[in-house]
Amino acid sequence: MWIDELEKVTKVRQIKEKSGSVLVQPESELEFKEVIKLANQRQIKVHVIGTGENHIGEPVNADLLVSTRGLVGILESSQSDLYVRVKAGTPFRDLVRALDKSGLWIPFYHTGTVGGFSSLNFPFHYSLFYGYPRDWLIGAKSVTGLGEIIRTGDRTPKFSSGYKIWKAMSGALGKLGAYLEITLKVIPKPEETFPAQIKVSEIWKAISKGAIGITIYRKGEERAIAWFSGHSSYVRKVVQEYRQADIPKCSGSTIYSIITVRGLELENTQNINAECIVSFFGSGYSRIYNGEDLLALREKGYNVIGEKGCYRDCLPKQSETFKILKSALDPNDILI
Repeated sequence: MWIDELEKVTKVRQIKEKSGSVLVQPESELEFKEVIKLANQRQIKVHVIGTGENHIGEPVNADLLVSTRGLVGILESSQSDLYVRVKAGTPFRDLVRALDKSGLWIPFYHTGTVGGFSSLNFPFHYSLFYGYPRDWLIGAKSVTGLGEIIRTGDRTPKFSSGYKIWKAMSGALGKLGAYLEITLKVIPKPEETFPAQIKVSEIWKAISKGAIGITIYRKGEERAIAWFSGHSSYVRKVVQEYRQADIPKCSGSTIYSIITVRGLELENTQNINAECIVSFFGSGYSRIYNGEDLLALREKGYNVIGEKGCYRDCLPKQSETFKILKSALDPNDILI
């Protein structure tokens, strides 16, 4: 049986009786590679996880769950060249703490691993100015669905043509390959960050003053928060006319995301009924908590992704580019 073969490669951590899935946590890149090679040879369906807390889409029916949590540690960082190289299973919060000690910063938040942060590619409050996680990836070492380890990118950003595999994998939810090691650009940590309460009508005024992000909440009433960051003298001067915002908390048993034209997040979610809607202005992304049915939203023309509490048709149709990459990196479709 393939489980016996698997135990010769790495330790089997758990066999989940309900789903029939086997969980392994390779302790090295070589073990990880050999696990994927074996899965490819035996046509075993694999789902790669980090902490397992941030799954997107319908429940996965995989034969084998492969955790990156055995690949932990910061390998290299540079204050002069502004990058950090880190193993994929490293908790994102541990990376943030380590960067903080060196006066460095990455302007995102994530509760899982660095690999999960990169694979999910979720925006954040500051995405108006700083973009998506994909924009901060400058290189990676990955394992494909064929069990081949590839290193792409570099320690510093470069302009080049062709597919940037490490960026194409960002947002693919582990279906093109698994990150083993990631190189991220970082920036000097700002002295101060201030969330300013503003009116929705004041969004462009706040942007003209240098806001790095605008978050719009609709929870009963509509409100907006402008995020200002930088030297303390600048921040304190620019926010004099604003009061500090309280950050609303949103939660729900169902969470969907609406993808829209950047800058039109507010207009394109005004007619959606939900307990709470959070939009990161300028990112093209809004999150819907306990809202209308996913299929009903799609019938209305919305581009919807089922993040939580979704059990079928949660993800959008695969693009032609994705299909090309899938056929090259995981031709036997073992990564799900």
